[in-house]
Amino acid sequence: MTAAPLPVLLIGALASRRESLVRMLEEAAPDMVLVVADSLAAAALHFGEGDFQLIILDIRQGTALDIQAASAIRRLGGTTPLAAILPLMEADETLQVLRQGADHCLVLEDYDATGLATALRAIIATGPRAQPDREPHVLIVEDEPSTAEILSRFMAWRGYRVTAVQNGRHALDRLTQDPADIIITDLTMPELDGESLIAELSHIEGRPPVIVVTGNPITEITWSRLRRSVVELYLKPLNLHEIGQTADRIVGHRAA
Repeated sequence: MTAAPLPVLLIGALASRRESLVRMLEEAAPDMVLVVADSLAAAALHFGEGDFQLIILDIRQGTALDIQAASAIRRLGGTTPLAAILPLMEADETLQVLRQGADHCLVLEDYDATGLATALRAIIATGPRAQPDREPHVLIVEDEPSTAEILSRFMAWRGYRVTAVQNGRHALDRLTQDPADIIITDLTMPELDGESLIAELSHIEGRPPVIVVTGNPITEITWSRLRRSVVELYLKPLNLHEIGQTADRIVGHRAA
């Protein structure tokens, strides 16, 4: 008995990656009828031409179809299952891609043709996952305006709802009104510094995890006090990529 055709929309900016995916699926899943788009605009046109059983989005940072494209495709595709394909070098961005609206993330290098076809069939059978009903909330505690703005913009870009305050006292006041999933705090601030804020947080039930950022080297004595209460410490100038990945890992674990 011949399997019913499965219309699948494949979206990818890099021709070589698109061609690899097409070859793999033509070999292992001849019942998948592939429609190929090389941009969001081309994908939008195809959405108006018919219904798809699956959307495959080949993501590559540095192209127009980067991680942020998953959000646009999610809106265009409605409830159609969305499988994001990541290269091995970007596999650690899975949580962010899922937060942008993908239902599943696959690393292409992990699959041969048969394995990829099997994984995609399972995604079709499962259907779209329930999307989170809210963005994770990060509270940024930083008295230096430029650093606060950089962190705020970056975390918003990663899909977080951001609140920024200038000192630990304001942070504690804010937490009573609007609980946070994670806190990113400086150490040296007026009114209530970062170390004092962390001490105050230790008395709060269900306190959020803390990432510390600081422009000043800290002593072993200070770190020995902090390490029991903070997840990670980053020295300025900040590695935003690492901070984002740490936050994603924490929020992912807390949400699991």
